[in-house]
Order: sequence, then C-alpha cells, then structure tokens
Amino acid sequence: MTAELLRIEKLGKSYRSRERQVDALTGIDLAVREGEFVSVVGPSGCGKTTLLKIVAGLVPATAGEVVLGGRRVTEPPADLAVVFQEYGRSLFAWKTVRQNVELPLRHHVGRAERRALVADALDAVGLGAAAGAYPWQLSGGMQQRVAIARAIAYRPKLLLMDEPFSAVDAQTRGDLEDLLAQLWHRYAMTVLFVTHDIDEAVYLSQRVVVLGTGTTGVQAQIPIDLPAERDQLGTRSSAHFGELRAQVYARVRRTPRPSTPELLERVAP
Repeated sequence: MTAELLRIEKLGKSYRSRERQVDALTGIDLAVREGEFVSVVGPSGCGKTTLLKIVAGLVPATAGEVVLGGRRVTEPPADLAVVFQEYGRSLFAWKTVRQNVELPLRHHVGRAERRALVADALDAVGLGAAAGAYPWQLSGGMQQRVAIARAIAYRPKLLLMDEPFSAVDAQTRGDLEDLLAQLWHRYAMTVLFVTHDIDEAVYLSQRVVVLGTGTTGVQAQIPIDLPAERDQLGTRSSAHFGELRAQVYARVRRTPRPSTPELLERVAP
C-alpha cells in the first residue's frame, strides 16, 4: 500500500451571493495515495472546480483543511501543477511552445537542466518537432498537449486537471486520454482529475469519487478494477466497463441537484 499524498478533511466553502449564503462544498473528506489516479464526477454545480481550486491553493476554504505531502495548503504548493479546461488562455501567444513549457521552471532550475526537462516533456507529448512554433499555429488538441507538457516538465507530485479535454473533438479527446494514461505511468504521477464525462472517468481512473451538491459531500467512492493496460475500443466495449459505468452513473443520478443549475460553479471565483 502506497503512502497517502493528499488528505482533505471536513472541507467546506461558502459564498455570499445576493445577500444569501451559498454552500458550494460541505464536509468533504477524501484521501489520495501517492501514484493514484482519482477522478471526481458529479452533477453540474456540485463544486468540482471549487474543490480543485482549493486543493491548488487558489481559493481559501471556509472550513476544514487540505494537507499535501504532510503540509497544510494555504497557498499554491511548489510541488503541484494544474491543467485547466481553457488551455488557450493559459498559453502565451507571443511565446514559442518551448518558452511556454519552460516558464514554471525559469526561477527554480538551472538552464541546462531546464532545457533537458522541457525537451523530455515535449517529446513525451509528441511535440518535440513543434518546440519553435507558436500556440496560435497549433490545433486545439496540440495546444492542450503544450499545457500538459508544461505541467509534467515541472515534475509535480500532484497533477490537478479540470475538464482538460472537454473542448476538443471526440477523436482528439480519445487520443489525449490515452496520452495522459501513458504519462501517468511514465512519470508515476498522482492525478486528481475532474470531469463531467462518466465514461472518461471510468476509462482513466483507479477510483471514481462522486461528489454531492452543497451539504451532501462525497456520495460514493467506486474502485475501478479494470486492467492496467486499457484501450479505447477493447476496454470501453467490455462488459465490466459497462458495469462500472452503470455503478457510477447510478450514484450521480441519485445525487440531488442544485435548485439553480450550475449556480455554485458560477459564483466561485
């Protein structure tokens, strides 16, 4: 059994909106082991993105705590990286692919090591030949590969991903899912992955966490005991994949929805 890397205890987050309090998260308890791939799913507005922002140290919690590697998170941790859904906004159009990937390393790593880490990350995502290109010259899927390369070049202990593949077409999404699985194995990363797509969560994860809305907390934690080696056709067409998908879907369906759809995600900064 591997050691615990991330612990979330009694986590809560409330906002004031139009003279009333909105409980985005209440009583969230979750632990993630080193090297584990955990996906978080749940109905729109249940606070998945808010949870990720708190873990990343970007938003303060109202109650409870987040502990990463034995240290309480009160600001963005040095050994954590985030890949957001809106990859285009996270890349600097006037910098090359290599320069974008290099940015988080500039003040922490020497030049020779920095170049080696960037080259390795770009090769790992299949963009070694595009190092001198600019983001605006690349497709959406390639831009997201740049964002992923920037995250893994940093060699984070924990990689947070917020709906990273939702803005690309189905074929590209499948390719990126398989790339992420390869990178997870290659770099032995711990991944906390937020998605609305139940099939994607089951396909990628070792465990799927179903988040409830507002005051309902974590509704279920479902182990995904699929083979370690997975592929888009064989794995997704297997009977066991269908059974696991049905389990997750049933728990999401039983989760109460916010009275105003997506309210909690909208009020979160």
